[in-house]
Amino acid sequence: MARRPGTRGTRWTRRTGRTGQGRAASPVGALLRLLPRASLPLTAALTALALLDAALAPALMLSVGVLAGRLPGIGAGLGTAAGHGVLTAFAVLCGVYVAGLLAEPAIEVTAGRLGRRVTACTARLVMRGSLRPAGIAALEDPSVADRLTLAQGQGTGMLPVARAVTALPALVSARAAGATSAVLLIGFHWWAPLPLIAAWTVSGIWRDREVRRAVDVQAGSTTELRRAEYLRAVALDGGAAKEIRVFGLSPWLVDRFTRAWLAGVGRVGGNRRGAAVRDVVAGVLLVAAHAAVLVPLAVESGHGEVGVARTTVYLQAVVGTAALGWLGDLQWTLARASAVVPPALEVAALPERDTVVSGALPAAGLPASGIRFEKTAFRYPGGRRPVFDGLDLWLPAGGSLAVVGANGAGKTTLVKLLARLHDPTGGRVTVDGTDLRDLDVSAWRHQLAVVFQDFVRYELPARDNVGFGAVRAPRDDEALARCAHLAGLDPAVAALAHGWDTPLSRRFTDGTDLSGGQWQRLALARALYAVEHGARVLVLDEPTAHLDVRAEAELYERFLDLTRGLTTVLISHRFATVRLADRICYVEGGRVVEQGAHDELIAQDGRYARAFALQSAAYAGGTHA
Repeated sequence: MARRPGTRGTRWTRRTGRTGQGRAASPVGALLRLLPRASLPLTAALTALALLDAALAPALMLSVGVLAGRLPGIGAGLGTAAGHGVLTAFAVLCGVYVAGLLAEPAIEVTAGRLGRRVTACTARLVMRGSLRPAGIAALEDPSVADRLTLAQGQGTGMLPVARAVTALPALVSARAAGATSAVLLIGFHWWAPLPLIAAWTVSGIWRDREVRRAVDVQAGSTTELRRAEYLRAVALDGGAAKEIRVFGLSPWLVDRFTRAWLAGVGRVGGNRRGAAVRDVVAGVLLVAAHAAVLVPLAVESGHGEVGVARTTVYLQAVVGTAALGWLGDLQWTLARASAVVPPALEVAALPERDTVVSGALPAAGLPASGIRFEKTAFRYPGGRRPVFDGLDLWLPAGGSLAVVGANGAGKTTLVKLLARLHDPTGGRVTVDGTDLRDLDVSAWRHQLAVVFQDFVRYELPARDNVGFGAVRAPRDDEALARCAHLAGLDPAVAALAHGWDTPLSRRFTDGTDLSGGQWQRLALARALYAVEHGARVLVLDEPTAHLDVRAEAELYERFLDLTRGLTTVLISHRFATVRLADRICYVEGGRVVEQGAHDELIAQDGRYARAFALQSAAYAGGTHA
């Protein structure tokens, strides 16, 4: 038996790094864990370079101090021992400086390469996470849509994750330099670094919290920002250009985009009064801390208690401790760019939330007797009422069944249950008496050829658009041609500039677009291609709405004739089409209220008969679309 979905909270927490209270893991911490996953050699190289760069900062301070202490010896002449000491100190200083110059481009190149790897790794995580779930319940969850938006950094004011990788070594070097500066100050007085460390740490923590709050507010405003991103995409999409201009939507789009965007990002500027007070307090603390160190240093230097070399080193060290505090654009960049990583890891763990768990039984050759919905109930997550409540339906193998009903009756949901995009919340669906959940879900879907009402128009070559019906099958040009002919698509293919290899989008060179009717015929050809390669259940969910009544009826009649022997499910709001099926069922209130052949249902004079009469009258009067 198939394993039923259970509670997976613990594993979800471990994989995503979210705490039990729902707090997201530290973005920087998540990024650090992702680096070796993207490329261990580059991560090791970047770490070594960052540590080298960090060591150069104190080395530069010390070499400057040593040179400053030996400079008076230059008066004795370069040929003297004192002069040689000056030259040696100067050579060391130059060597350290040149090493820093060489380390910088090496770090930049390595960080750039690692950043590209991390970008690709993050993209793979998001793609695999969104594609691997067998069901689509999680992807239909608005909260998951928000995480997907954040994971892609779209419309949120975030930066590309590669920028975070570039900022990391600079941050490490700066922090190490600050820590070394504090250590050097111990040579002046043991207490000297303490006030500076305290002041810079407090100011840095306050500012870091402010930045985290801003990033968190942006993340919490994803719904508004996602809406703004959608409006922007509509404005820039060539497909919407005609309606935007005909209906004069330009001002409306700009206004709504501005409102949505400001609603999303406007929260970031909130509560600035408290932040301003903290900034003032931090400034006072820093002034006091510097005074506590610099005043004694000035006094002791003036009295000759601290020499020139040591004074030079200590002054540099005082300035260097600033690296222990807020690092401005560096930390801001790191916070905004690394914020992409936690939601990417959450999306990567989506398969663990999947409620559709594959069984293990083979599905080849099914169905042999038929498919049955037994007391099937289904409610969408968060839905107020069930779509189905005790649905009973029998689909005999090799027969054709038409499903009709009012809008919202659940006709498309029935297709989703049949394809195991969702599982019933009650009852079950069986194939030849076996619970659909016990079948291998991938193997079962190989038995299906589905054309959804909102089928996808892939902006790819025509060959791929049809070939996706059996993507694992080897290239078969003869089958493509047969399916195009049966679907009435061959005239459109013949008119393409590069035939089957023409991209079906005007956004590509030599690409073109198809009419609505041609796209529908292409979707039908895709389903036929699946049938050519072994699919035994054909589902047509109103894919021909762009065709006129006569063309649709003729196409379906030919389809039913060509696919005779297949188990066919036909969904359409046009009764001239559904009457061609062997059996018709009328769905209402979550149940099948009428079923039978067309003539039988007309004779019953029930819901189907009345709906058929109304539509026939509309067609006769010429009021249909």
